[in-house]
Amino acid sequence: MTAQSHSTFHPVVSDRRSSGYDSEFYTFTYAYQYNNIVFDILLSPDTPLGCDTTNPIERQYLQTLESVGQCDGDNEEDIHRMLEEANRAEVEIEKDVLEVCKSTMQALAPRTEALGKKPSLHSWMYPETINLQLVTKKGILTVVKRDDLPIYDLHAYITDPQVLAFNLPHHMTSDIQVITKLYPFVYKVYVKGQTMVAKLGRSVAHDSITDEIKKLYGIQTSAEGPLARVPQLNGLVSSPMGVVGFLTNYIPSLFHNLEYLLICARITSGAVPKNKDAPSPPAITISKERKEKWTSQIQETLQSLHARNVIWGDAKLANILIDEMTDDSWIVDFGGGNTQGWIEHDLHGSKAGDLQALDRITAELAAV
Repeated sequence: MTAQSHSTFHPVVSDRRSSGYDSEFYTFTYAYQYNNIVFDILLSPDTPLGCDTTNPIERQYLQTLESVGQCDGDNEEDIHRMLEEANRAEVEIEKDVLEVCKSTMQALAPRTEALGKKPSLHSWMYPETINLQLVTKKGILTVVKRDDLPIYDLHAYITDPQVLAFNLPHHMTSDIQVITKLYPFVYKVYVKGQTMVAKLGRSVAHDSITDEIKKLYGIQTSAEGPLARVPQLNGLVSSPMGVVGFLTNYIPSLFHNLEYLLICARITSGAVPKNKDAPSPPAITISKERKEKWTSQIQETLQSLHARNVIWGDAKLANILIDEMTDDSWIVDFGGGNTQGWIEHDLHGSKAGDLQALDRITAELAAV
């Protein structure tokens, strides 16, 4: 069996994106990482010369993707249903996309040996990228390489003058070494002899990263002084294109976050059945004293945030880390998101919304 056999073809999806409805025409792109190269695979009605233009297969895919991406209602149930249908369609079409592109991706990205030196954050942010386009030729779906298309930049650059004027050090992406990727756009990094977390902006139409920097900077420069068990803002991340993120202290967290910790505890106690098809989670029990300590700390931190007129925003179990060294609970992620089920829509972005989520967090901890 060769190194590029079917069994070893496992590209990792890094993005799925549409052009949006304000564009000249609707397009859709599947992006994959494969053997350290990013492949952006475009579906577009604007086909190169020599390709079928009468009802080509890729246009049928686009019609499906565009139709399932439209929502007739505006309530949460309608939106949730639309997102589920869109995801199913994207996954189904993705099978054909990968089948058609497989041999081309293997030829353009042969397997290489991993380098011993840890890569810079710059190389993670701007990997080698190859543009492909799915087209129909003589009724058969195929793929062509498009060297004439621009390379898509996943990152959003911070232009807010208030943030850029903050008295913070700037660290170039080329000087930051990546230890590991923690979450999408969040990395554990090494900066000037210190382990930190780098959080980067993404090309989505919201100002969450700007808001988070402002909140963290406001917390540590407030008259009340810095706040315990909240990330410390250590600087801004700069690239040749501009400021793209920020650095905080690294919190060595126990089992990822509090949400996963409680799931493990429920499975250990038998309150929740284990998924037979998934790897066994760590066995863990949580004493009443620890739960009470974490609850008290979360309440105290939230009270201190509100005293500084800072809203947590995306308050939920997954945004609470348990420090594996001190066993303290840390509140993280001040970007202002709103995960469904934790805060009512009308209360999002308010102290009342934070307190509503706190009630649920407290109840979840008490129930384990």
